[in-house]
Amino acid sequence: MTTVGIIYKKEDRLIAATAAQVARDVKALGFKVDLKKADFIVTLGGDGTILRAARLVAGDNIPILGVHLGGVGFLSEIELAELSTALKSVKSGRYKLDVRSMLEARLGSKKLLALNDVVLAKSGISRVIKFEISGIGRYTADGLIVASATGSTAYNLAAGGPLLSPNSKSLIVSAICPHSLSNRSLVLDGPVEITLKRGDGVSVTADGQQLLPIKAGQKIAVSRSECKTSFIRLKDYGFFARVGKTFGFGAGN
Repeated sequence: MTTVGIIYKKEDRLIAATAAQVARDVKALGFKVDLKKADFIVTLGGDGTILRAARLVAGDNIPILGVHLGGVGFLSEIELAELSTALKSVKSGRYKLDVRSMLEARLGSKKLLALNDVVLAKSGISRVIKFEISGIGRYTADGLIVASATGSTAYNLAAGGPLLSPNSKSLIVSAICPHSLSNRSLVLDGPVEITLKRGDGVSVTADGQQLLPIKAGQKIAVSRSECKTSFIRLKDYGFFARVGKTFGFGAGN
């Protein structure tokens, strides 16, 4: 029997109630519900829930079916009303896997995993931060984003960074509010080693959900992880069409 794991935001009472009903519906369709033994994961929520699920199953090669419930939902595959049909398609093998690269950030002996991005920044309004990227140069900015191709549509895009095709293995480095007119985003093939040269109260965050403090003089290395995230796709995934629908890209006048 195929086993389904359900991940959702438990603090949200409405979503929690929906998850309980979804579990009953899933069982009625002939699936078993058990997160620890799941053959695939159903997420209920927005992109934040999907990002959390990606880290929870990282390394286990368990695919994710994203169900949009609130939020932007850019990474989601279906709406809640489509779930029953989608599960039948998955059960009969009528789907494709969309495999995405993840990021790994190392700060000393500590490691963070991210699907979207690794960000170095302060919380609140404060003095600027100075970074040095090995082999590239120095930055003075409010923060620094290292994004995957998947994360190119997230914080990186808001910071003026470029879009990458979702299957690209490159990394994007984008400064947040750089204090120079000459700073531009970089698209790199290899890992990035960043040294915090100056700044108090700076933290490293992975997908905005995991956090480590970093002090001046410390180095953080960001690279592609051996772990990957697999999404279940039930229809043609038109990346730029999806970007256009969500963000108005290419809409013209």
